[in-house]
Amino acid sequence: MSLPLHSVEPPSQAPRSAVEHQAQDEPFPLLDYLQLLWFRRRLITLLTLLAALLGYVHVNQLTSIYTANTTLLIGVTDTQPLDFNQALYMRYFGMESQEEVQILQSRGLAEKVIERLNLLNLREFDPSLGSGDSEANSILGKLNPTDWIPQSWKDLLRGASTGEVVQTDPTEEELERLKMVRAVNIFLSKLRVFALEYSDIISISFSSPDPRLAARVANEISDTYILDKLEAKLESAERLSQWLSEQLRELEQNVRDSEQAVEMYRIEHGFTEGTSGDLLTQQLSAINSQLIIAKAERAEAEARLGQVQRLLVADAQGMESASEVLSSPMIQQLRGQESEVMRRISELSVEYGPKHPRMLQVNAELEDVRRRVQEEIQMVVLGLENEVEVARTREASLSQSLREAESETGAQNREAIQLRALEREAAANRTLYENFLNRFKETSTTEGTETPDARVLSSAEVPNTPSYPDRKRTFFVFVVLGFLGACVLVIGLHLLSPGMLSPEQIEQQLGVHAIGMIPRLTGKDVPHEHVLKKNSTGFVEAISSLHVSLKLSDPDTKIQAVQVTSSVPEEGKTSLVLALAMTLSRAGKKVVVVDGDLRRSSVEDKLGIDPDGPGLTDFVIAETDDVTGFISVHEPSGIHLMRTGEGKYVSATDLFASHRMQRVVELLKQRYDYVLIDSPPVMAVADARVIGQVADKTVFVVRWNKTPKKVARAAIDLLRKSNIPLAGIVLQQVDLKRYGRLGYGDSGYYYHYGRYGQYYS
Repeated sequence: MSLPLHSVEPPSQAPRSAVEHQAQDEPFPLLDYLQLLWFRRRLITLLTLLAALLGYVHVNQLTSIYTANTTLLIGVTDTQPLDFNQALYMRYFGMESQEEVQILQSRGLAEKVIERLNLLNLREFDPSLGSGDSEANSILGKLNPTDWIPQSWKDLLRGASTGEVVQTDPTEEELERLKMVRAVNIFLSKLRVFALEYSDIISISFSSPDPRLAARVANEISDTYILDKLEAKLESAERLSQWLSEQLRELEQNVRDSEQAVEMYRIEHGFTEGTSGDLLTQQLSAINSQLIIAKAERAEAEARLGQVQRLLVADAQGMESASEVLSSPMIQQLRGQESEVMRRISELSVEYGPKHPRMLQVNAELEDVRRRVQEEIQMVVLGLENEVEVARTREASLSQSLREAESETGAQNREAIQLRALEREAAANRTLYENFLNRFKETSTTEGTETPDARVLSSAEVPNTPSYPDRKRTFFVFVVLGFLGACVLVIGLHLLSPGMLSPEQIEQQLGVHAIGMIPRLTGKDVPHEHVLKKNSTGFVEAISSLHVSLKLSDPDTKIQAVQVTSSVPEEGKTSLVLALAMTLSRAGKKVVVVDGDLRRSSVEDKLGIDPDGPGLTDFVIAETDDVTGFISVHEPSGIHLMRTGEGKYVSATDLFASHRMQRVVELLKQRYDYVLIDSPPVMAVADARVIGQVADKTVFVVRWNKTPKKVARAAIDLLRKSNIPLAGIVLQQVDLKRYGRLGYGDSGYYYHYGRYGQYYS
């Protein structure tokens, strides 16, 4: 059996960062998953057929459900067009039909329909008469875990969750009520009511295995709803009429009492209906007018008196020019006499001298006239002063009368305010009474003539075709879900697999090239015995290919000392060492197997050699360079073996890290073509990292579909950090038949990898 060419490419290890970068840049492996699904097509087909079979049985066991529909128009009495505000309200708060939908879905309406149609006698609405549910009769319905719980436990759980007290010994009335509650729950689960958007049309649907019953119930719901609305209106009208009559009696008494209080108040305070306050107002207005006139007259008199007094003080002669003086008849007469006397003086002065008796007499008459003028002027001034005083007295009197009238008017106004309050109360009571009386007359007139505000647009007809189940669709869903579930199961099992299944996966996860893929032997064949017995098999060819890949891993370096290790025990590294040693020995190479696992040695057990005897530990601490006494020979295969030795008390790590260990490896390389060192697992002890320093190359063994990725990655990281030269990774114990069916890898030969064994048969 030959290895694929790409597995023997020379680069033995890649920088970790580069590998991680490659893993990050790698796209989603869609083709790999599609190939996985293709090679698992038999399992997917089987699961899909199983799901299809279950779906076929299920849909054929389901009972057909028929749905009857009826439509209602509500608000038929309201023919007014919608205004803008109503439209906004319906847009943001919903139509009136939304409230009616809740009424149609109410438990009270459901109970009335159940009672009118006597639905409690049907097992569809009474589970105690027998299961009539289509889902319960199907396979999935019988697998419902809730049906396995006793009803008493369900009642206890329901009481614990809702806080209700569940009686263990209910009465007959409670049992009947419980039956009704269950029937209503079943009824509402079969009912569907919804309002058409932006309209007052309501659609009512009812589902049942009996198409005639579905139509009867749908029509009965609409009839019961309309009848219930009428009964509610009649009952409301009766209550309103009764309440109005009671209120009218009380309002009538209130009107009578308030009007009587108004009349009593008028009589008590002397108000005349229609003239209250008029006389006082007129009197107050008259006094106010007289007071204004008196003030004006007093001011005028004071002005005249003031003028006369100023003239009198300023110049006595100027008084004669005052209007009051000029307007006095007496003064005018005296002025006339004075003029006459002065004329006579003028005439006599021509004839007589100033000492003449007649001249003296005329001058005496002139003085008398002027004296009398002055006296008359004094009388005018005194008259003006009297006139001013009279005006002031009259003004003061009118002011007093005005104050008294205002005081009397204020008191009467306060009383009038109370009167007006009583009148308003009486008028309000009278108006309220009249409104209630008119409403009572309207209610009494229209009572018994109410019309429903809803009507049936279309009655429910007996449906001819079932609305449930859609058998084709349900069957198709089962098939699709079965197919998808099978695909998910295959991919999930693949993703949940902890191990690695292909060289590509190893290189992607660990960043190290796979240099060999060793098939798993069937039956009880032991690997190294199989190599001894068989000359040309797939297993033997795989070991031979590993030898070639090992040499090509670093063509410029002569590889003699090879360490074989793994991450954890039971990976098959010892079997690989022995099989490789026997293959090299058969090819004419001188090979020595060094058992480097001082703690759990298994080489001697597999070869059937006595473990007691000198070996590696003894040769390391010996002072000779002759290895002859420390080597055993396996006669059937001819390979040489160096046991662990008897000095197991020494520290293995210190032993392998010594310069003597380097010398031992050099001595073995001088004597043998290949030195194969079976080392302990990397994650168990540090021996492999120490031995790797003296070996030319290290081969890391990974068991197919078993070694966890994380563990193998951790072991590789430890070897890298210790600068161990890695030749590559060997995928051990590969199931070729499964590997070929699953089609791992990206090369065409993998599809037929499981058939390569036919070449060697």
